Amino acid sequence: MHTPNHLTSPTMAIVGGVVAIALIAVAIRNAGKQKATKEKLPLMGALGAFVFACQMFNFPIADLGCSGHLVGGVLLAALLGPWLGFLTLAGVLTLQSLLFADGGLLSLGWNIVNMAAIGALVVYPLLFRPIARGSGSSPVRFFMASIVSSTVAIALGAMAVVAESALSNISALPVATFFANMVPIHLLIGVCEGAITGIIVAIVAKREPTTLELYYTPTKPLRANFGGVYSTFAICALLIGGALSLVASESPDGMNWAIERTLDGSAIAPSALHNNVELFQSSIAIAPDYQGDYTGLIATAAILLFGWVATTPSGKKVRPKSKTS
Repeated sequence: MHTPNHLTSPTMAIVGGVVAIALIAVAIRNAGKQKATKEKLPLMGALGAFVFACQMFNFPIADLGCSGHLVGGVLLAALLGPWLGFLTLAGVLTLQSLLFADGGLLSLGWNIVNMAAIGALVVYPLLFRPIARGSGSSPVRFFMASIVSSTVAIALGAMAVVAESALSNISALPVATFFANMVPIHLLIGVCEGAITGIIVAIVAKREPTTLELYYTPTKPLRANFGGVYSTFAICALLIGGALSLVASESPDGMNWAIERTLDGSAIAPSALHNNVELFQSSIAIAPDYQGDYTGLIATAAILLFGWVATTPSGKKVRPKSKTS
C-alpha cells in the first residue's frame, strides 16, 4: 500500500504531512514515558530492518495475478509497544520514500497513517490486546489476535487509500469501483499478513515472552534475552533482504492490481506538479525501485548498523563515588 505521488493532491499531501508529523510528535512524547523504552530501543533497529526486508519480498496471492507483502504495524506494536512500533515503521516508510522512491513523496504522510498508525496505534490496542489477553495469554491466543488484527488493519488501510484518492479528486478512479477492487484483495493480503505475524509472535511468546509488550507491568521487570532476540531478527533480516527479495513475486501488489482493474486499460494522467515531484524524488533516491541485485542486502545491513550505533550507549564508564566516613 505504498501510495504513489499521482494519487495524492497537493492539499491532501499537506494535510497528510501535518497529521503524520503530529502523530510522530505525540509518539515520541509517549514513548519516552514508557517504563520499558530503554530496554527495547536496541530492538527498534533490528525489527525495523526486518520489516524493511520483508516489505521487499512480495508473495503471490492465489492465482489472481497480484502479490502482497508484510506491512508490520501490528507485529511491531506487539514486540515494541504501540508508540515505539509506530515510530519504527514510520522511519522505515520515510527511508523507503527518500532513498528508494518506494511510495510517493506527496503521499508519505498518508502512507505513515495508513500503514503505521492504523495498525500500531488503532487496531493493536483495540483488537490485539483484548484478544491476546483473554482468559490467560498463550501462543495460540497471540496467533488468533494476530490474524484478526492484521486482517482488519490491512483492510482499514485499503479503505483509507480509497478515501484519500477520492478526496484528492482522482476522478479516473470511481470510488465504488476502486473500493470494490481494493478491499477484497487486501482482506486476503491481511489474512496472509496475519498468519506471518501470528507465527512470529507465537514463537516469541513461547521462547521469549518477556519481549512482548503485553508482558510488561511495573511488578514484572524485563529480564528478556534481548541480545538473542536482536540477533535472531537481524540474521533473518539479512537473509530476507539478501536472498528472498531476489525471488519476490513480480506481480503488481494489491493496490496497483486494484488500480489496473479499476482503470481497465486506461491510465491516470499526472499533472506537471506530480511529474516534477516524481523526477525530484528519483533524483535524490540512491537506488530507485531497489535497482541492483544486492540493494536489499546493503540497505538492510545499513539499517541494522545505524540502529545499533544510534541505540548503543557511548561506552563511557561512570566511576562510582568513593565513600567518605
